[in-house]
Amino acid sequence: MKLLILGCNEIADFIVSRLIAVKDITEICIAARDKSQCDVLRNKYQGKGARIMTARVDLDNVAGTRMMLSITQPDLIVNLAPLSLSLSVMKLAIESGANYIDCALYNWENNDLLSDQFTLFSEFRDKEKMAIAGCGMSPALLSCMIRNTLSNGFLKIDSADIYEMNMCAEDKTTGSASLIENGALEVKDPMSVKLETNFDAFGKMSVCLSDSPAIRVFLKEYTDVPNVRSFVSFVPEEKPDYSKELELLGMNSEEPVEVASGVSISPKAFWQLMQDSKKTMKSLSGPCGIGVVVTGDGANSRKKRIVYTTSDNTMSLDKYGMPSKLLLDAYTLLTGINLIVNKKWQRSGVYSPTSFNADLLIEGLKDNGLGIRFKDLPVEE
Repeated sequence: MKLLILGCNEIADFIVSRLIAVKDITEICIAARDKSQCDVLRNKYQGKGARIMTARVDLDNVAGTRMMLSITQPDLIVNLAPLSLSLSVMKLAIESGANYIDCALYNWENNDLLSDQFTLFSEFRDKEKMAIAGCGMSPALLSCMIRNTLSNGFLKIDSADIYEMNMCAEDKTTGSASLIENGALEVKDPMSVKLETNFDAFGKMSVCLSDSPAIRVFLKEYTDVPNVRSFVSFVPEEKPDYSKELELLGMNSEEPVEVASGVSISPKAFWQLMQDSKKTMKSLSGPCGIGVVVTGDGANSRKKRIVYTTSDNTMSLDKYGMPSKLLLDAYTLLTGINLIVNKKWQRSGVYSPTSFNADLLIEGLKDNGLGIRFKDLPVEE
C-alpha cells in the first residue's frame, strides 16, 4: 500500500517512524509546502523499512497537486494540512481514487451533520472509497473509551463525564459549553458547573464544563447514552477587588470619554482592555491526561468506572516536540491508519472512528504503546 502524508509536522514525524515498519506499507510520500522539512524526515527514516519519498505541494495550486497525485498514486491520503483545507483534500482523494483519513472534525459546532467532512459521504460511497474524519484524541479516542465499557461489564450507560486534565493552554472558563441532558443538547455557561476532582489518575484539580466534538458524536451517532458532559481543568484565579478604588477614580463609568480627536472610549471599557492586555497564554507543563467516568447498569448491580490515560507535557515536549494533546492525536491517527491498512476498517462513504467497533481502536492503541487503564469507582447511593 502507498501512503501520502500531506503536511510535515511533529505528528508526521511520530507516525512515519512507526509506519515504515508496517509490512503492508511499501511506500510513504511526505508532501508539504516546504519540501526541505519533508527531506529531513526522509533522511531520518530512509532505509529502515518502507520507501520514503518527498514532494513539494501547494494545495492552493489544484493543477500542481493533481499532477503530484498522478505521480504518487496513493492508496491512502493522510491529511495533516490545516482543517480549513479538509474538504479540498477530500475532493482530491475522490478524484485520485484514494481512501482518506484526518484527525479532527471541521466545523462540528454548527452543522446538521457531525461535521463538514460528512457532506462528501455520497461522493466517497459512489467511488467505493472510505474517508475517516476526526481520528484524533477528540472525538475518536474519548468516544471509543466510553463505548468500550459496554464490552467490559456494562449492559447500559446512563451517563458519561469526559475529563481533559491539563491538556489545554487556552482559557475555557468563558464562552459557552455544550452537554447532553436526557438526550437533548443543552448550552450553558462553562462555570455553571464547577467541580473539585480528586481522581487518583490526575490528583486534585478544578474543572468546569467545556465544549467538545465528542458531545456531538453522542448526540448524532450514539443516541443510547442520554447524558454526556465534558469537563476541562482550570486554575482558579484570585482577582483582587478594586471596585471601591475604581469607583473613586471614575473608572466604573460606561459613559464614553474623548481620548483623542474623534476617538472615544468609556473608562470601564478602557480598564477592561488594560486587564486583557496583561493576560498571557500559560505554558503547559507537568502531568496531564484524559479520562471518562461512566455510570450505568452491570449484570447484577449499578456500576461506575473511570477509563483513562495519563501523560506528562514536559516529557512529551522533550521527547516528541509536541504537547500531550497532539501526542494523543498522533497515537490515535497512527492506530486508525493501521486499521485501514489491515482492512479492519472497510466501508464506502465518510465515517467517524466511532462508527466501527470501539474495541478495535482501544486495543490498537494499546498495541501501539498507549497505556489505557480502567478503575471501578464507588457508586453513590
